[in-house]
Amino acid sequence: MSLRYFNITERGSNVRREVLAGLTTFLSMAYILIVNPSILTAGFEIALSAATHTSVSVVEATYAGLIFNVKLSFTVATALAAAIATLIMGLYANMPFGLAPGMGENSFIAFSVIPLFTEILVNRGHVVGVNAALLGVYLALISVLFNGILFLVFSIGKLREAIINSIPERLRLGIAIGIGLFIAFIGFSSAGIVTAGIPGATPVQLNTKAFSQLPLYLALVGFILAATLYALRVTGSFLISIVVISIVGAALGYIRPEAFLITKMPLTTSIINGIPNSFYLYFSLFGLGFPIAFSLFIVDFFDGIGTITGLSIKANLVKDGRIVNINRALVSDSLASIIAPFIGTSTTVVYIESSTGIESGGRTGLTALTTALMLLVSIPFAPLIASIPSFATAGVLIMVGLLFLSMASDLKLSDDLSEVIPAFLAIISIPFTYSITTGIGLAILTYVALKILMGKYREVTWGMWLVAALFIVYFTLVATIGV
Repeated sequence: MSLRYFNITERGSNVRREVLAGLTTFLSMAYILIVNPSILTAGFEIALSAATHTSVSVVEATYAGLIFNVKLSFTVATALAAAIATLIMGLYANMPFGLAPGMGENSFIAFSVIPLFTEILVNRGHVVGVNAALLGVYLALISVLFNGILFLVFSIGKLREAIINSIPERLRLGIAIGIGLFIAFIGFSSAGIVTAGIPGATPVQLNTKAFSQLPLYLALVGFILAATLYALRVTGSFLISIVVISIVGAALGYIRPEAFLITKMPLTTSIINGIPNSFYLYFSLFGLGFPIAFSLFIVDFFDGIGTITGLSIKANLVKDGRIVNINRALVSDSLASIIAPFIGTSTTVVYIESSTGIESGGRTGLTALTTALMLLVSIPFAPLIASIPSFATAGVLIMVGLLFLSMASDLKLSDDLSEVIPAFLAIISIPFTYSITTGIGLAILTYVALKILMGKYREVTWGMWLVAALFIVYFTLVATIGV
């Protein structure tokens, strides 16, 4: 392929600038190679705990080998899915965007969907123990697959505009902010700052026992380091924080990698492993599975639209009011989400950290191609990456929550309260229920109810009626199943 394909000169750039921009984007988003496997593995541990009727601490000790293998698979899948997705964006859409499994989407899959499917499988007697937890992973990732298919369908033609206009802007903001608080709360938990409270008294409380343990202080130092570097606008601030704390943790004996280089490609979490049984079970639970896939689609689709729009404006890739190659960019994003579950990871999205590469002069797909190549280079080091503990990533998760919270300034009480109140409900219910699905569902149902009671039911779009109906089915099934 000739470099002329990228229209580098036409977009006011050069090869050197594009390559440096690609390296900058990689350094800014490389933290996801560590954070994403940690989040998804934590969700698997919760599911395994439910499937074996033991505590998470017992599960971690009893199934250490299996858990590491799952984390290693998630690590390889994260790097490979990110590389393929970014490659598609660079070569097909010719846009300077990096893609990887999304923060928010991964938390949704890990802490809501995997445990939910696992408990249903156990309660219905389909499968028990370790197999139930693994099958829960496959069913969750099948939801990712259908999310990608929906994304692809709605990325073509006028359907895109229809779905964009169906969900109120304030409600989308509330969902995004709620996800940010949820991620920050996960960071607090990973650091050991909070723990489960006293039943019947406090749902959550300060983990006083952790103050006598060094990992808590390492996590706090990691947070301060990440916050300081980010405030100073240092490129790769999150990655630097994780690496520094990991090195200190290794020196103190908290990290003992089983190997430094990968010897074979683990595919433990790929949905290919569960075929055909996983697809049969998914369709038998379709009333539950489709609302989950649709919820994921809503978050993924609008996240993609918003991020691509913002980055394109920043890169001056808007002509006559229209984003250059917008259809190809959206199709690239959706194809990436379809590919991800076959590799074994959650939904891939365009990363806002691509803005660092754009600020460095990246304007074409050559920037994305460079980022993709760096992601591929990281794959052999998967065992080393997988050995990084949660206390090294906790501070970064708290900081990621801040990035989502920055959108709160767009919500004002002077706005239409029939939209602000549901947005507020999404903000508080997502972290408080420890479930993104529940938070989105409660917010959407409240929105529809308020519009009806206030005589504004004509403002409810067909899309909102559809989503509300799906969530009624979802909550009914969850209540019936008892999970």
